[in-house]
Amino acid sequence: MNELNTLKATEKPVLLQFSATWCGPCKMLSPIIDDVERKIGGMATVKRIDVDSGSQLVVDFFIRSVPTLVILDKHGDIYWRHIGLVSEKEILKRIESLT
Repeated sequence: MNELNTLKATEKPVLLQFSATWCGPCKMLSPIIDDVERKIGGMATVKRIDVDSGSQLVVDFFIRSVPTLVILDKHGDIYWRHIGLVSEKEILKRIESLT
């Protein structure tokens, strides 16, 4: 089973963080995602993908800019996509609306 099918098989929302080690805004977003992950507990899964790692997910989600966040709903469909920095409050609001 490939990565995308694994994500779509989950029964809870998934937050994907696409970033790169050389990306300044990505470094600023990482602690925000850490806080979100702590606050959501088991409500959703967080997966971090380095765009330079060769992950097929970068291709599957047409990632052209970093940081990019994608939230998949319980069915594996894209619910929300955001490029650039975003507040913890906004991310939490989006995830909580799916649970």
